[in-house]
Parts: sequence; C-alpha cells; structure tokens
Amino acid sequence: MLEPDAALSVAETEHEAEARISLKDWLHGEPRVQMVSFFVRGQVFLLPVAAIQEVLRYVPTVRLPLAPPFVAGVINLRGRVTPLLHLDALLTQEQNYRYTAQSFIIVHASEQMQLGLIIDKIQSMHIVEQNRITWNAEIQLGASADFLCGIADINDRVCGILDPDMIVKKMFAT
Repeated sequence: MLEPDAALSVAETEHEAEARISLKDWLHGEPRVQMVSFFVRGQVFLLPVAAIQEVLRYVPTVRLPLAPPFVAGVINLRGRVTPLLHLDALLTQEQNYRYTAQSFIIVHASEQMQLGLIIDKIQSMHIVEQNRITWNAEIQLGASADFLCGIADINDRVCGILDPDMIVKKMFAT
C-alpha cells in the first residue's frame, strides 16, 4: 500500500505526463472537438476551446523596443506580462497590422508563457467531428501553414485550425 505522500507523488507524476501531451495530440484523440471560429482580415480560422483561457476586448499595450513586427506590445493581465501578437502578420500576407478599439484578444496560456492573439472578431462556436478534420495541414499546405495544425470543413468552408504551440515556439525562436 502506498503512503499518502507517495500516492500524491504518483498522481502528480501522472498529471505532469498528461500535461506534456501536445494540444494537437490530445485533440486528435477526441471524437469531437469544440472550436471557436474567428476572423482575421476577412479569413476564418479556428481555435480549439481547450487552447483558450479567455477572450478580451481591446486593451492598450506597451510597445517593446526592438520587438519583432508581429508583436503589438505587452499588457499586464492579472499580474502576468502577456505579449500580444498580430495574427494578421502571422496568418496573412498583410503588411499593415492593425490593432484597434474594435479588436479582440484571445488569451492562450501554455507551460512556457501566456500570450494574446489579436483577432478582428469572434464568429461562432462549433463542435467538429474528427472525420471533418484533416490534421497535419502543414505537411499538405507547406510553409504557408506554419501556424496551423489542421484544417476543418465547417459548413462547406475550409478553415485553418490554429496551433498556438507553434506560435509559442516562434516567439522563443526570435
């Protein structure tokens, strides 16, 4: 029989192992995935609800000197410094990034950091069956899909599924 402290250690170890499974791998194993659709420069993208901490309206930022152009600035969100990223810079060919009072922020928290993804607006919530999702979009679509982990058919419209883990990796690479 395990001592109470030993049982707690085993439970913590199992939880830590679950936490290391990537969001993409976890979603791939689910029969249905709940996703939010949103607009970036007129294009519709999806983000799994499991990747969303919260959605905010526009918040003024503090610009960072020498930050990459896709970083709009940082905000203090409940005591955590949170970089805000121009998704239009990462997902479209647009050169004039915009962040206005009409913008929204999807907050994603990972083990490495918390970040805000600037979007134009939320469209809808969807429950997507696995047979309507094609995973590993980056392999099929090439370099233009660096920040996507899949594509889904939503009402006969193909939408890219955003991979926030890849965005975090990009943040650390620059």
